Amino acid sequence: MMKRKLTTLCTLLLVGITTAWAQMTFTLNGVTYSDVAETNSKGLTTVTLPSGTNLSGLISDVVVDGFPVDANEVTPNPTTTTINYDEIKVFTYNNKAYGFRFVEDVWFCAVFFSDCHINQGSGHDGTSQEDMTTIMNNILNMGKDGTKKVSFTTAGATNLIPKTSIVFCLGDIDQDKGDDGSSGTHTNFLNCTAELAKTAGIPFIFIAGNHDLSPDYWTGDNPDKGATTSGSNADDETISAITDNNNYWNGKGVFDENITYFTDDSKSSYFQSKPFTFKFKDVRFYCAQTYWFQKLYKKPFLFTSATYYAPDGVISALNTFVENHADEASVWMQHYPWLAGSDCNRWWLDQNDKGLYIPSTDTSIYGSSTSGIAYNDATSANTLKKDPLSAIMMKAAGKVDGKVQHFSGHYHRFADMTYTSTVVSDNKVHDYTVAANGNTEQSNNAFVVLFKRGEGVKEVIQTQF
Repeated sequence: MMKRKLTTLCTLLLVGITTAWAQMTFTLNGVTYSDVAETNSKGLTTVTLPSGTNLSGLISDVVVDGFPVDANEVTPNPTTTTINYDEIKVFTYNNKAYGFRFVEDVWFCAVFFSDCHINQGSGHDGTSQEDMTTIMNNILNMGKDGTKKVSFTTAGATNLIPKTSIVFCLGDIDQDKGDDGSSGTHTNFLNCTAELAKTAGIPFIFIAGNHDLSPDYWTGDNPDKGATTSGSNADDETISAITDNNNYWNGKGVFDENITYFTDDSKSSYFQSKPFTFKFKDVRFYCAQTYWFQKLYKKPFLFTSATYYAPDGVISALNTFVENHADEASVWMQHYPWLAGSDCNRWWLDQNDKGLYIPSTDTSIYGSSTSGIAYNDATSANTLKKDPLSAIMMKAAGKVDGKVQHFSGHYHRFADMTYTSTVVSDNKVHDYTVAANGNTEQSNNAFVVLFKRGEGVKEVIQTQF
């Protein structure tokens, strides 16, 4: 258990008690020195503790004026008295009073990056394992040396030295569906990201992009349309890597509420990309994979093709969940951007670069079984998918200036754009698209995002690691 010496110089005027400037030292359990801030005003020392600090048994030892004292001789006994946030505690020793107020740090930082394409090389802005290891270590160590990586302008956080509380990768993690483009495993990516985060004890969450899960068509008129037998095995490996990582952090108890998945229970035997949600530091995170409307499929067998199904059941499960958690501040993410990229809308319509896609075998209100949609059709993309999704997202709290806060990748360039529903103009999604790490024009890129407990996103800063 880590302990932190807390030294205060305070005085508090109380009737019947002699007061004087004196020094009282506590040893605090469970927090490190650099994570505790102290301010003194009018004889009262305010102690700011990291969000989520366990206040039970917080104080273990007491020193007054440089000499250890028996905690039983202090009234009340600091080691046994109940400490509550934002409550003034006055401890007396030898007729001297020492006033303390313990408060919770309401700020925390997340770092978002995307499109590592580990070892994929030219044409994909690929990142080497060595470079990604350096980037990830820089992210995990942000602020630990007392240096400000970025400076926030949000009131109450201008003096904050940003430190990383949680890290997100938004897809396209390595070569196409695996380390060597065929095996389906993701060891290279995991070794230079997830394993480093585990060692640092900082939660790391990653989702799949279109290079990690089989799309309807890969490109052009390529006969490799849909999930092949090997492709579905690679998809299993990707989702397994994601769920194994999620299970690790669930087991560490770092979340307010553990990760749970959105699935279509009526098609439980079919492959699903399994978007998920969790709550961290009183903020709700909604995480899609490539995007919320990724179709389910029945796996191909031998020389047969996969059978695709509409995503309606997953979206319905999402809608129900959001309605039941509408009071929680939220932030959203998926691999595909809302607006960034000249061919953005075809991604939302499951189209390849020729406009080809595979319709679902069952009917869908989201157009997954609709034929004749024009290539990169903005009207269809808005009507079928963007407008309905934005309506669901708007039900949750945590909007900034009336806009849902969303993060994406895929485009390989930074973008900061707002989608406005074509049906309800008040439904707006502010999408921050992060550049690829290997983009030579914007290399080693990420967003550093300031959050406030219970309120959500407060500030987003583009930077490099």
